[in-house]
Amino acid sequence: MTSPDPESGAKTEESVVQSIDAQTRRLAQNAGLDTDLESQVPPVYGRFTQQIIVVLLVAAIVALLFILF
Repeated sequence: MTSPDPESGAKTEESVVQSIDAQTRRLAQNAGLDTDLESQVPPVYGRFTQQIIVVLLVAAIVALLFILF
């Protein structure tokens, strides 16, 4: 029997660590706990929030046009 190649063992261990890191990252994202700067979850706004923002922007533009003219 030959002993396992140390390099292949290191690669396997590295892939296991990467797999665990990816799983931990997914769990944190699903739980909303990923507050670090390297977070992969972009801020997500719901449909209602988007509608409110659009209404406010339209109101601001109309008010600006009313003031200028």
